[in-house]
Amino acid sequence: MGFHINVYNMPRIETYDEAKKVFNSKTLVRGEQKSIRRLGDRYEKEKWIRQEMQDGVESYVAGYYNTDLVRFYPTHKEITLGGYPSDSTEYFVGYMGNVNLQQFEHKKYVPTPFTRSPMVKNNQIECSVWIGNNNYYMNSSDWYAISYDNKPIYPEQFETPVKYKFDVRQMRELRLPYKKLLKYADTMLKLNSEGVENDEKLSEQVSVYRDRILNLFADEDKTYLSYYHLLRQCQHQRWNGKSRTYDSICNIGMMKRYMDKQIKLENPQVLVEVQPATKV
Repeated sequence: MGFHINVYNMPRIETYDEAKKVFNSKTLVRGEQKSIRRLGDRYEKEKWIRQEMQDGVESYVAGYYNTDLVRFYPTHKEITLGGYPSDSTEYFVGYMGNVNLQQFEHKKYVPTPFTRSPMVKNNQIECSVWIGNNNYYMNSSDWYAISYDNKPIYPEQFETPVKYKFDVRQMRELRLPYKKLLKYADTMLKLNSEGVENDEKLSEQVSVYRDRILNLFADEDKTYLSYYHLLRQCQHQRWNGKSRTYDSICNIGMMKRYMDKQIKLENPQVLVEVQPATKV
């Protein structure tokens, strides 16, 4: 779901009693189930509230399209992203559940290129909800219980974000096989920092190493081929005001960053946990 939801004609619900009042104030739409009322205008069937009865306890569920998102019980409310962590889902939950949801900034906890990698513990975190004086972190599918006086009923239900960093010692050792290549590249760039056009023959030779590019970089017999690949991957266009054209340029820093990225991707063990982050 993309971000497209109107709430101008929707009531805010803060308590179970308000949910019951809203449900009873809405007229049953012809052809609709008796337990469902529409939250917006009568033609807006995607926003609704449903009455339920479980074990003799009456509750009300607010939802968007086919997804239950906010439940109102006599004692507390529950919220979820329903497996659809979109902007519109989060906006609906925030508005209807009267909670403050915030995007989780993965980059603050996990450096690239592993920011949203399935291997990191934070991957399942989608957003945070401000409860009391703390941020509590939610995944996309679980339900989270919150009291009507704004306290987490089961704090252990929420996710705990973990901060990661790269092991400097491991990275230093893993860079060693490519020191000669980088020295060669630095010398070549000092002679000419302009980019290169695509060479079909060289590109075809590079393609053989597509899934093991570090093997190419470590092969001293393929130094120029490695340099060609680095240059093609790292060069970028810069506007030349004098000639009024775009020039392709590159520097050794770009190449080092690209090489580091390949080292990290092929050696994910260099990503290590720092410590669990606090909820604030």
